[in-house]
Amino acid sequence: MAKEKTQGITIGKKNFSEWYEQVILKCGLVDKRLEHSRGFYGYPPWGAKILGEIENLFEKELIDKNHLPIRTPTAIPITLLEKEKEHATGFAPEVFLITKGHGGKELDIPKVLRPTGEAAIYPYFSYWIQTYKDLPFKIFETRPSFRAERTNAIFPLLRTAEFYWIEAHTAQLTNEDADKQVKEDMSIFKRVVEEELAIPFMLFKRPEWDKFAGADYTCAYDSPLPDGKVSQIGTTHNLGMNFSKPFNVTYVDKENKKQFCYQTSFGMGVSKILGMIAAIHGDDFGLVLPPKVAPIQIIIVPIYYKDEDKEKVLKLAKKVKLKLKQFRIEIDSRDDYTPGWKFNEWEMKGVPFRFEIGPKDVEKNQVVLVRRIDRKKEFISIDELSSKLIEKKFEELTELMFERAKKGFKKSKAKNFEDILKKINAGVHLVEIPFCNSEKCVNKLKEQTIKVRGILLFANGENTVSECVKNSRKAAEGKKCAVCGKPAKEIVWVARQY
Repeated sequence: MAKEKTQGITIGKKNFSEWYEQVILKCGLVDKRLEHSRGFYGYPPWGAKILGEIENLFEKELIDKNHLPIRTPTAIPITLLEKEKEHATGFAPEVFLITKGHGGKELDIPKVLRPTGEAAIYPYFSYWIQTYKDLPFKIFETRPSFRAERTNAIFPLLRTAEFYWIEAHTAQLTNEDADKQVKEDMSIFKRVVEEELAIPFMLFKRPEWDKFAGADYTCAYDSPLPDGKVSQIGTTHNLGMNFSKPFNVTYVDKENKKQFCYQTSFGMGVSKILGMIAAIHGDDFGLVLPPKVAPIQIIIVPIYYKDEDKEKVLKLAKKVKLKLKQFRIEIDSRDDYTPGWKFNEWEMKGVPFRFEIGPKDVEKNQVVLVRRIDRKKEFISIDELSSKLIEKKFEELTELMFERAKKGFKKSKAKNFEDILKKINAGVHLVEIPFCNSEKCVNKLKEQTIKVRGILLFANGENTVSECVKNSRKAAEGKKCAVCGKPAKEIVWVARQY
């Protein structure tokens, strides 16, 4: 038993930072042991498979909404990044610069590892889009990007120098079309992240000083971490014409006149979402994986202690696997590990369901289904086992995971600075406050490592982002800023962030 314990997770989730470091390493999500590579990680097979399944979910939704896949360069000339001035200034501190090429020769024009895709993708748009008939033009790219984060900010998966994501970019005829695209992006994110991955989030319009460099406005998705902080796991931007003009993204209209496109971009932080799955759903024993992304959805553990039982137990196990072959189902038939060891290993790795089959189960023609999230057992007849039943079990589990995660998402309100600090320090993830939007109050919050996350979006039946802003300002009328006491201009939410 001592050996089994040291192989598993040895720190409780209450000590989140150390627990998380153990989980991502011992459960095979990422490997950060490559020397001199802080912020750049390898993904072992288990983590890479989960990451791939997350990507598959998003890609399916994007393709269903008529996005097409593309591939573009990782390293781009710095001149492209500098074309949109606000964009270049915003990302300058985070850029990895390549100054030498073959034989150590200085490059005439340095290259950068792309921190985001606009400067790499939009030059191609200027070639690929010709007339109004080409619009809307909708693409996506699944790839890593690179940002030179401060060393003390690095936290595996949640904040890294190299991260995996999906970028979706569109060119539109009108600004109204761009606004509609932003809402479509939000529906895609909700469909995957809430309904398939059981991760709750709140959707905000970021304040002007914290929007994406070059955007007209930025919408962002914040999710809760067990230590009271939030993590931004996705963003959607209406870029207006801020990129189409410097990158010459134009089309010829029906009157044969050249017009600039309106554009949007949508970033789905898949490696961050992998980290959030671990952080939100995991427990003291390891991962708890949503069925849709688990590399193994059902593990069958045969239980036998006599040679004469082995053959009939394995025979039933194979029958069950064949019957449910449409799922990711495996049999752990290793003879050099005890059933208890196997239980612990697959629980640590987060496999959603375990089927136990022993000699008595063979006699009763049944399996013992054990649910990872709570170890609840259920006896199911082989005759009742069906794809429809398992799909229902998956749906029930995902709904339970989401309800549990929502209960852990702490939100509150505050009317003064002391109350903000009290609630944030007590582990409340997001606090709603009246706010004056002054730089002085923004900085006073920052001194306490608290950031303004923005205006809550579409919480009261609004149809547009501008309508949400209008309602936020109306709700602030007659209220005093919770930080300085002067008249408030908007109702915003604040939090600590990774």
